[in-house]
Amino acid sequence: MPEFTISLGQILWICSFIGAVWGVWKIIKEIKKPNDDLKAIVKKHSALLDADNRRLNNVEGSDRMLLRCMLVIINHDITGNGIDKLKETRDELNEYLIKH
Repeated sequence: MPEFTISLGQILWICSFIGAVWGVWKIIKEIKKPNDDLKAIVKKHSALLDADNRRLNNVEGSDRMLLRCMLVIINHDITGNGIDKLKETRDELNEYLIKH
């Protein structure tokens, strides 16, 4: 069986190589860090913006429903009739509240 010997020079070379690879890896990681951080922030802000848009759309729908109900009540007060329209709007309001 042949002997396998490692010299001190080989050990130093292997350690130096590992250190150099580790150093390059750290440099690459540090160079990419601002880009990765920016991507994470943009992703978070995008999610928050989407949530705000959904919330605003729900608020706008609520405002339209309230204005519609108020209009029907005003028309009823002016004309003194329109009970059927009041009932229809009440049913639509109930459906809207159930869905949202």
